[in-house]
Amino acid sequence: MKLAAAPLAGMIALCACAPVDQPDTVPAEVKPAVQVTGAAKSCISASLVRNTKVRGDGVIDFELDDGKIYRNALSQGCPALRRGDAIAYDVRGGNLCSGEIVFELNNIGGQLSRGAACGLGEFVPVEYADTVSDAPATMDN
Repeated sequence: MKLAAAPLAGMIALCACAPVDQPDTVPAEVKPAVQVTGAAKSCISASLVRNTKVRGDGVIDFELDDGKIYRNALSQGCPALRRGDAIAYDVRGGNLCSGEIVFELNNIGGQLSRGAACGLGEFVPVEYADTVSDAPATMDN
């Protein structure tokens, strides 16, 4: 039995040392377009999170009670997480921080269950870009 486990242990050790790809996603380039308004933060207060919007491409927008929006590009991306999916996360210590795990929520027969697990990146403060900037200034015509 020990001989059969040795090759498996060696493979696990090799996988643990494999390089990890960094996400290609730049938070400001994901739709809807945003403007970065400040420096990234490693944590936000979980009690202030009013809404989350999965944008796909490994990006989640966290909307806070005070109107601030933080865009998070997941540290390893997350191909299973698609635009409009719901997520769940556990809060420890009152903050949601980079490196913590969010889970895709699946609805199976009316029951929600956790799906893919994805690690959070840094929280970048953003504002949604004005998508109607080419509209006429007045409606006189």
